[in-house]
Amino acid sequence: MKNLKIGFIGGGNMGGAMIEALWRAQSNEAGTVRNSAEDERKFDGGSEAHGAENLAQTDKNASSHECEKKTKFEIIACARSKNEALRQRFGVKIAASKTDLAREADAVVLATKPASYEAILRLIAPELAGKILLLLAPGFDINRARQIVGEGVYIARAMPNIAASIGASTTALCFDAGFSESRKETVREIIAKIGKIYEIDEAGFAAFTGISGSLPAYACAFIEAAADAGVRGGLPRQLCYDAVCAAIEGTARLIQSGKHPAALKDEVCSPAGTTI
Repeated sequence: MKNLKIGFIGGGNMGGAMIEALWRAQSNEAGTVRNSAEDERKFDGGSEAHGAENLAQTDKNASSHECEKKTKFEIIACARSKNEALRQRFGVKIAASKTDLAREADAVVLATKPASYEAILRLIAPELAGKILLLLAPGFDINRARQIVGEGVYIARAMPNIAASIGASTTALCFDAGFSESRKETVREIIAKIGKIYEIDEAGFAAFTGISGSLPAYACAFIEAAADAGVRGGLPRQLCYDAVCAAIEGTARLIQSGKHPAALKDEVCSPAGTTI
């Protein structure tokens, strides 16, 4: 499928982050990416920019997926109060209604609050035959969606995190039975634009939500506390944020290289040393 219309119902934190990542991945002019920095502080559907360093990192992450650009994506959105911001920032097409979006799109991403899933699925079900439906809610499984939309719809489920906006999400992915390999590749190509994919059984989604989907909140709480300690010691706050983040990134890379967390911790904790 060379030209794919992806419809997003919802454009809040996660929907906006995914739209941003897809837009960045397909932006061929670096100037276009950088010019969005001023708008990011005004738009609460994606992440906020924090300076040139973040934009450079964004460009690096986006370029890492250039090999995946087999499909040209056209993004359609129906996101209520976010519609105008999405249109202005990313040039997405705005659908008049959820039903119109489902009718036009080849793949529909349901990126609203879980409480509204059932009502939306009942509304758009007649338009979904032969199309891909991607669920993002942590507590809404494929079987439940199948009972609402019926047969003939290709249902997949993903659990990304907020780093999707810069192409750095860790995303769980699973497919319902009946997916052809070509359709699976289409979904993988979408998810690859927002970061790293972990294909797991749906039974593992609850655990994955805890260690990935929710983790940025825990990490931010730790980063803020560590930075506060640095500020108390007399260091500038922005320097503290940058140094803490760099230290966490380096530690994570050491573990990914094969170091065991417990062994690495013991290496830092010298007897009678500062850390212990």
